[in-house]
Amino acid sequence: MANKYINKAFTLTTTNAVSIYTVPSETVAIVKVVQGFNDTASAVTVTMAFTDTSATTDYNIGYTSSSIVEQFSLLTDDLLVLEESDVLKLTASAANQVTGVASILEQDRT
Repeated sequence: MANKYINKAFTLTTTNAVSIYTVPSETVAIVKVVQGFNDTASAVTVTMAFTDTSATTDYNIGYTSSSIVEQFSLLTDDLLVLEESDVLKLTASAANQVTGVASILEQDRT
């Protein structure tokens, strides 16, 4: 079982849900932290959710961060474990204001 640490950068260019990470096949992913930065002069709210593909259901995780001008925010309070094919998604209240990175540990199950 190999471990691989990765960073997934993102830019939220729409007010629709944006898939920022999909767990590869035969892998479990542990999301350590999701960091966002609002680099504009307007406030924005970012909501995090994930798709549990084994249940074909989207779940709002409840981590929501309202940020003000040029504010850096942690969007996670604790670890999040995702299984094969699960999808991590972010939704912003305004487009083209938030960039960031998710730090993830992937554990290969083969």
